[in-house]
Amino acid sequence: MTGMPGPIKETEAVLKTVQDFLDGIENRDKEAMLRLVLPDGGATLLRDGQPLHMSMRGVVERIPFDPDQVKVESIHDPVVLIDGDIAMAWTPYEFHIDGQLHHVGTNIISLLRRDGRWLISGVADNWRLPDEQP
Repeated sequence: MTGMPGPIKETEAVLKTVQDFLDGIENRDKEAMLRLVLPDGGATLLRDGQPLHMSMRGVVERIPFDPDQVKVESIHDPVVLIDGDIAMAWTPYEFHIDGQLHHVGTNIISLLRRDGRWLISGVADNWRLPDEQP
């Protein structure tokens, strides 16, 4: 990333935080995930049409890690907006369990830059079965 213009470098830094967080799911590493969030930040997860509200710590803690399953959340076509020390990443995703597509959806991730690091301050997301229309 050296020598890149500021906006591109910051966009990549935002996406790196998002990807590192998602890598924590695959690596079953809740501590690594917690280092990337503001623990008291807020999250709203839309499940079966009903909103679930919790802290970012709650989001991390609710992820079930089964030692016999590999879970991977991959994002595509992200849109990142940045204004000073705040950013937003709109990230459509696919969630695979043991290599099989389980569900899809979109994350809307809010981030704050603190001490030169982008941290996730909030999340809104939805999910649906792969064959369901949005």
